Amino acid sequence: MKKVFSIKECFPKLNRQQLGEAWQLIDWKACQNHVDRLQQSIAIAIKYENYSKVHKLRRILYKSKAYNLLCTRRVTQDNQGKRTAGVDKIKLLSPAQRMDMVSNLNDGIERHWSPVRQKLLNGKIRTLGIPTIEDRIYQAKLKGIIEPCYETIAEPNSYGFRPMRSTKDAIEQIFISIGKKSDAWILEGDLKGFFDNIKTEAITSNIVIKDDKEIISTVNNLVKSGAMTVNNELVETDIGTPQGGIISPLLANIAFTGMETMIKDWAWDNRKRTGQRLRNPVQVVVYADDFVVIAKQRWIIEELKEVISTWCMEKMGVELSSEKTRITNIYDGFDFLGCNIRKYRINDTKIKTLIKPSKDSIKSIKAKIKDICKSHCGVSQDVLIGHLNPVIRGWSNYHSGCVAKEIFASLDNYIFERLWKWASKRHSSKGKVWIKNKYWQKLGNRNGVFKTDNYNLYNLASTKIIRHIKIKSEHHIFDGQVEYWNKRMFHNMNGKKTRKQVCLIKQKFICNHCKQMFKHDSIMELDHIMPKSCGGNEQSTNLQVLHRHCHDIKTRDDRSLTQGLKPGLEVSQKLVKQLYIERSGMR
Repeated sequence: MKKVFSIKECFPKLNRQQLGEAWQLIDWKACQNHVDRLQQSIAIAIKYENYSKVHKLRRILYKSKAYNLLCTRRVTQDNQGKRTAGVDKIKLLSPAQRMDMVSNLNDGIERHWSPVRQKLLNGKIRTLGIPTIEDRIYQAKLKGIIEPCYETIAEPNSYGFRPMRSTKDAIEQIFISIGKKSDAWILEGDLKGFFDNIKTEAITSNIVIKDDKEIISTVNNLVKSGAMTVNNELVETDIGTPQGGIISPLLANIAFTGMETMIKDWAWDNRKRTGQRLRNPVQVVVYADDFVVIAKQRWIIEELKEVISTWCMEKMGVELSSEKTRITNIYDGFDFLGCNIRKYRINDTKIKTLIKPSKDSIKSIKAKIKDICKSHCGVSQDVLIGHLNPVIRGWSNYHSGCVAKEIFASLDNYIFERLWKWASKRHSSKGKVWIKNKYWQKLGNRNGVFKTDNYNLYNLASTKIIRHIKIKSEHHIFDGQVEYWNKRMFHNMNGKKTRKQVCLIKQKFICNHCKQMFKHDSIMELDHIMPKSCGGNEQSTNLQVLHRHCHDIKTRDDRSLTQGLKPGLEVSQKLVKQLYIERSGMR
């Protein structure tokens, strides 16, 4: 850590070039270890309700130079939105600019925020949108000191926007909750305009921040910071969370905290009516603003609908959506997070719960495939496969824990039909046999594979159905269970693996550039060790997985190494490769 602090202290003496060099010399591993220790200490302090220590540790972390550096790197290098500018029109900072920004960060938590820039999304203007880069860094800092407290006291069956928790965990919890019930009634709940209408008091009254005046003040300022319209007009805001900001999902989760506890208290108060011998008469699963309540009797669900509606309005100022909130029987089934969950009677004694892709989800993937094929009529087969594969593979991986073999097979047939239309349109004067021989080839034991010499289309039917292992409800990422979380990150890497997964296992989940283990929030990218421009190939021996920020450094070094080799030099590809290996010290 001395290296980091000495650089920070010397900022006034450094010119722009030296600032850029200083950024490259930072010991990121030491920074990460320092921040991890402080966040775990905050989580332990909140667990034992030592609020004075929580307050003290938050200030230490917030003022930490290592923390400033990590938050700046996360916003300017790792985040997907690094190429999107706010009202200040600033984006893609250079290493020198990043270092300069770190040197100018304030230590005080309380802050006045710039308005966010509104953006058209699916033809609609969002009330809140894109913060400035400086505000994003301060939001990342604020999130890092609040999140350990929230994760420690968060309700066990809340899964939305929480690290290392996913939609699959929520669906698996529903499966467990209804699995042993012979009959069950379901309340599918959805909140109307949740993010836009949350009362600020619902956030600031939560135990994780209610005694911290500085955090309360800065959250209030954040909500009231306003938005700049596309016509450069300022719109005032006094409710809601800043959508598009790093901290928005966390603030929404904080506001929503308490519903599961409230329902359990209601069930206890009505234990004689609900059946006091039942261990858990009501189960709740929450994902962001969607939730599911499960009970054995319909009257329980009907009463809870009114209770939840009143609670949401009084606590958060948000009402239930009448169109999307429904009461259904488990034998009729219901849709949640892209899946259809339903019980089936096999015979008089046997009942089975099946989870399948929902009809809306199937309709959505078909529309995407159709749109890609229609909008890429003039591209080569390689390019078309490159656009289709991520969509098809991503959808199949999401539903790989469902009962989806028949649906996968039917979608393969649909994809074939769309591709046949694509190929026939390109060669309207050719016969069917000619078109088939040009685009469909044999691959192993499979005939009629849409492939080229370099790529082949992903086959949905080849996806292995693997049951998702649900996260342990009591665990959170700040509990110090490093071994559990390392296993958890890669527990589903069985069956057919992607190229990235193969490389991760080969690297033992360690980045080849910085030699640090990948974390739950790491942005990982596939890299060619030998660049393709210098003769590198697509074989697994020439591939590695790097952090996004490490990939940026590797790409920059590759350009500097090959700068003098490509233009105006008549050398063989073999010589170029040899020169690159000698100069780069290829890993």
